[in-house]
Amino acid sequence: MKMISLLLIAITLVSCDTARDRRTAYSSSTYDTTGSYISNPTSTTGTVTVGGSDSSTDDTSTDESTIPTEIAHCSWSEDGVSGFTESHSHLGEYTLCQSTNKKDVWIQVKTPITDSQVCIIPTHNSGSSSVYIGEPRCLMISDSKTIYKVTLYTNRTGYTNFSITGAMVMKDKAYFYPSPFYQYVLSPDAYIYCSQFLDQYNDSSYCSAFKSVGQYVFKVF
Repeated sequence: MKMISLLLIAITLVSCDTARDRRTAYSSSTYDTTGSYISNPTSTTGTVTVGGSDSSTDDTSTDESTIPTEIAHCSWSEDGVSGFTESHSHLGEYTLCQSTNKKDVWIQVKTPITDSQVCIIPTHNSGSSSVYIGEPRCLMISDSKTIYKVTLYTNRTGYTNFSITGAMVMKDKAYFYPSPFYQYVLSPDAYIYCSQFLDQYNDSSYCSAFKSVGQYVFKVF
């Protein structure tokens, strides 16, 4: 079956306050006249702030200092300084947790990221291989004591029945990717393009270039 074969050859990468909707980028290989991927500005769906500070988003916010039941199974930093569960050179110390409803993820980062949004892309994993199954959802992370909720969509054509079992997380910044890119590309677009090129032509060279730069976090839930 084509769907299964695509999953088996999918990328081996083992290891939004306002969000960006990259539906143009993930649904086609359309480029603008400059050779860059076209992407369009959506929003996250809520936050909770630990330690007694106020929080809000463009949509809804949860009660401050109260960890929602849906993510009570994960460990969170109560002071924004200690207690984060993971660390990576790309994001620093952070916690990324999948809600019990499987469609939402929550993220908390120790060092606020002020120079770009952070994008979360849902994936389905089989062993050490992963394939993206929905559009990137991007947000600003400006407070270390805020836990941000992001709703993920499984809306990639041909993959709508796949479950979310992981996520690619990366800054929405341009990095120089070696051949065959050989240019600066926004990292979410580089990842999506490499995935599409692999699916359409069984060519992993763009994914190898993306992986070599290392500007991403791969999380298995």
